[in-house]
Amino acid sequence: MKADPIHRLEAWALILGPALALLFFLLEPGGLLIDPASATDAAGKITALASNAALSHVAGFLIPLGLILMLYGFHGVNRATVQNDAAAAVSRFGVLCITVGGAGWILADGPNHILAQTSIGSGAAIDAAIPLYQTGAGIVIVSSMAVALGLMAVSASLATREPRGFHRTAALIISGVSLIALLAFVIGYSIPSDSLITIGRICYFFWVIWFITLGVKYLKAGDSSRANAA
Repeated sequence: MKADPIHRLEAWALILGPALALLFFLLEPGGLLIDPASATDAAGKITALASNAALSHVAGFLIPLGLILMLYGFHGVNRATVQNDAAAAVSRFGVLCITVGGAGWILADGPNHILAQTSIGSGAAIDAAIPLYQTGAGIVIVSSMAVALGLMAVSASLATREPRGFHRTAALIISGVSLIALLAFVIGYSIPSDSLITIGRICYFFWVIWFITLGVKYLKAGDSSRANAA
């Protein structure tokens, strides 16, 4: 989508924020790498968080920081959009969905600090912590769907504006990936199905690569604008 150059801080936030959030999402206990637990296994997730309490707290701080930076960068792109047609309106709707979903992800990380303090030697303590985990998991479900819908809208809108080439192709791919993620989350959490939820989570990697690509694009656009002005 044609847009004015955004500030360098916003472009860097779009590059670094998603990468930081994804890194500590991978390192978060009970996730993909450390003491993996099924998304539907509340006791397993709580045990993983409590068994690696220090890392759980670090991830609980840095994942929200990365998400905040990501939202900051996206709002810079939204602010710089100069058109007022249907495509731009769809893009702004998408940014709104991403903001709501990103805020939900941030809030859902809060309970992990409490869950990390659970006494794993007590079955009663784990049972008592399950409702808190389920509350956070419910927020994650709705937030993930909102983000997937938002990214589908933003990327589809960008694809209608970009000339033929890399960025248009990338936007079209992300639109398709986001649709897959949305369907995987809706069906996966409804059945529930760990396989479909995993497919939806795999889409995060494609999203982060695209975020970084957009950030680099706007960073270069800003540099070119300043060079021309000079």
